[in-house]
Amino acid sequence: MGKDNQQILMEWYDMYYEDIYRFILYMIGDQQVCEDFVHDTFVRAYSAMAGFKHQSNVKTWLFSIAKHIVLDEIRKRKRRSIFSLTNVFADIPSSENVEQTVQNRDEVRQILIEISKLKPNYRMVVILKNIEECSTKEIAAILNWSESKVRKTLSRATVALKKASGMKGGGQIEQITR
Repeated sequence: MGKDNQQILMEWYDMYYEDIYRFILYMIGDQQVCEDFVHDTFVRAYSAMAGFKHQSNVKTWLFSIAKHIVLDEIRKRKRRSIFSLTNVFADIPSSENVEQTVQNRDEVRQILIEISKLKPNYRMVVILKNIEECSTKEIAAILNWSESKVRKTLSRATVALKKASGMKGGGQIEQITR
């Protein structure tokens, strides 16, 4: 028999910690809660390892677990403002795609503020697609949606971002939501 579950989980932790952390931080915006939720994600993964049938890849499965934890928290907070970038922006692990696409930190901050105002489904799709660079197929697996629903939701989220930012031509919002 191969590696034990603890050893496998530690490898997953090393490989996917930053991705899961960044996703949860962008969704929730609270570093303390984020650390707890990342921990909870891996604890739940460990508990469910026996049931993991490898129908999706490990990263997709872990994101799915994190998604459920985040959605539970969002439901608990009941539409309160859940994201404040004032103190957490500097500690968000960088994503090369965002840094390459948007060089100006103030523009990035403004886009992230606009993303944080989106409804949770829109926010999840934008973060998974454009910040975590997941494919449409991976997002569909994480969210348990069809690929068509992912594309439609991303399109609607893009329109909502443009409308919220008052952009007619798209500008930076268009770049980040490509």
